[in-house]
Order: sequence, then C-alpha cells, then structure tokens
Amino acid sequence: MNTDEIFTLGLGLEHPWKIQNIRFETEDSKKILIIDVGFHRGYKFTDPDSGELCPVHDTVERSWRHLNFFEHECYLRCKVPRIKTTSGKGRQVTVPWSRKGSGFTMLFEAYSMLLIESEMPP
Repeated sequence: MNTDEIFTLGLGLEHPWKIQNIRFETEDSKKILIIDVGFHRGYKFTDPDSGELCPVHDTVERSWRHLNFFEHECYLRCKVPRIKTTSGKGRQVTVPWSRKGSGFTMLFEAYSMLLIESEMPP
C-alpha cells in the first residue's frame, strides 16, 4: 500500500476524488502537511436541481483545516469544480469532506465539538 492509498483511505475519498499530491510546507519553523485533492479529468457531476450530469466548467481553489496527522497541522486543498447547470447557472460542486461554506473538514468540526462538549459543565 502506498502513501496515496493510505491517505485516500484515511480521508474516506471515493471516486471521482483522488489524492494528487502530499507535501510538507514550513511555516515559522514548523512543518505543515498539505494534501492536494483532485478529481478525475472528464468526470461529470450531478446538477442537484435537475439530476442531470454536467461537465466541469472551471475550478475554484479552496482550503480546509483538517485534523492533525501525528503532530503536524494538516490542510486539504482542492481546485473545486464548478459546473454549468442545465439552466445555464454556474454552481460549485459540494465536496464530501466539508459543509458548504466551511473552512474546516467535517472530521475537524466533529472532533472540535467533542472537545468543547467534554469541557462543558453538566
């Protein structure tokens, strides 16, 4: 099993999403793990309004704070596809690892809530 497969399983990624690159960046003498997620070229995403399959029109770069891997901060980065719907509107595809408009992955949010709840008085 290679590194991409391990991170794909760890993040729960399924087709059409895939690991494109894994790297460390240094910021203020600490290493930050960056995982670039992409999608398979030519994949058509479903228009949530019509249910029709739509080709990717363009992409928007986004970043989400994820849970630490070992002692390293971790961020997911993705050029999120935008589709042109059958009604002609541009629409950003929903990614499976985050809520719409959030800068955190769902796993990060869930863990944060557990920490908050454990500190709340009964």
